[in-house]
Amino acid sequence: MSDAFNPASPTRRSARVHHEVMVGVSSEAGTFSGWGTNLSVGGVFVNSHHAPPIDTRVHILLQLPGHSECKLLGRVAWAQASGPGVDEPGMGIEFLEVDEETRMLVGKMVEKLSQDLARPPA
Repeated sequence: MSDAFNPASPTRRSARVHHEVMVGVSSEAGTFSGWGTNLSVGGVFVNSHHAPPIDTRVHILLQLPGHSECKLLGRVAWAQASGPGVDEPGMGIEFLEVDEETRMLVGKMVEKLSQDLARPPA
């Protein structure tokens, strides 16, 4: 497992925001949706009890607040099965072959959500 995608790793490559976004995932193993609870320009953690095997290529439909859907290609970088002591079962998905427009959109959304979450409630 690469440290860049391990949720406990201090060596992340991209800024992340812990915020729920709806994510659709499809692969040869099937299609499902779940909540993306950790988003960066490099990938997303999808909270789910279903995870294709590690290294499986997946198609992702990312629902960003206030924007149209983002269609991305990715791979399952790591998975965490449900069980005793597991707070969030699911999988880390690394985005692959992201065009510059989508990378900028996701990056701006991560920055905006981070700023919004850092503000004290009104």
